[in-house]
Amino acid sequence: MNDSYLRKLLLNTNKLLITADGLAAAALECFPIPEKLPFTENIIRKNQSDDDATYEEQVKADVLDLSLILSNADDTKHISLSNEFNSTELPENSIAYHQVFGFITSNSLYWFSSKRFERDLLSAEANPAFSVHFVHINSPGGEAWYLDRLSETMRRLNKPVFVLIENVCASGGYYIGCHGNKVYSLTQNDEIGCIGTMVDFYDIDGYFEKLGIKRIKAKAHQSDLKNKIFDDLKAGKPQQFIKEILDPLAEQFINEVRQSRNALTKLEDDDPVFRGEIFYASLAIEKGLIDGTCTLTEAVLMAYRMGCDYADAIALHSKSFNFT
Repeated sequence: MNDSYLRKLLLNTNKLLITADGLAAAALECFPIPEKLPFTENIIRKNQSDDDATYEEQVKADVLDLSLILSNADDTKHISLSNEFNSTELPENSIAYHQVFGFITSNSLYWFSSKRFERDLLSAEANPAFSVHFVHINSPGGEAWYLDRLSETMRRLNKPVFVLIENVCASGGYYIGCHGNKVYSLTQNDEIGCIGTMVDFYDIDGYFEKLGIKRIKAKAHQSDLKNKIFDDLKAGKPQQFIKEILDPLAEQFINEVRQSRNALTKLEDDDPVFRGEIFYASLAIEKGLIDGTCTLTEAVLMAYRMGCDYADAIALHSKSFNFT
């Protein structure tokens, strides 16, 4: 079942970089309210056909739609946009399209996977037909694990990266988006930011106790520290959890963002950007989180020009090298 991986992430003590709204949406996706209840009639669910489609298959369908839009416009009909990253039949200066939509996981067939994204980036990087990466993001974040490795890979890319944000790019989503050479949002009402870490979960032991279900737990004498950090957290003593888990993850996140977005270097350490605030596009531009707003067509054109400039620079360097 395509939701099983997400259920595992939500039920276990996995580190997530996600907004509160994104977490609530993911929980409703995995643990839906019974349909027989009258107040669930307006809840938006996936189409049945979507339930059987992998994430990659859904993206392929979206690429076909985007390519159709581009082919119908005079200024973009010559542009090739593709997610066939290993294809040998693409025209030069093609755009490698990467979609980061929904809940971020490290390795899932049915949700965005940071590992698969990394493989796709490297494939497109090695394909001479592609001259630019176009990263399309609409994500509140998700699983934190592996984002540090993905970030290392993105920093090492030679081809330029254009990021277009649609609706939301927050927490783990911005962890990815900050690596764009250019970062734009689709509208003034897109949400960007939520840089930082927190813990948020429900202790349901009391509920089970009321049902007459008693939890029994014992530790070996040599295992007094086993799960202690989480037991203390549940007991209202979060200091160790904050110091050893939340603070290092937040520092890693903030350092990555500062290193990737030069426009943020002017901000003080206590600026709301680094304290978890989320911003609409106009303030995000002012803070340096993004570079501006544009339409989808304008974004594709900017990405294409970035790719052409890169290809021209490579060609010039190659000629100079051969001459000498």
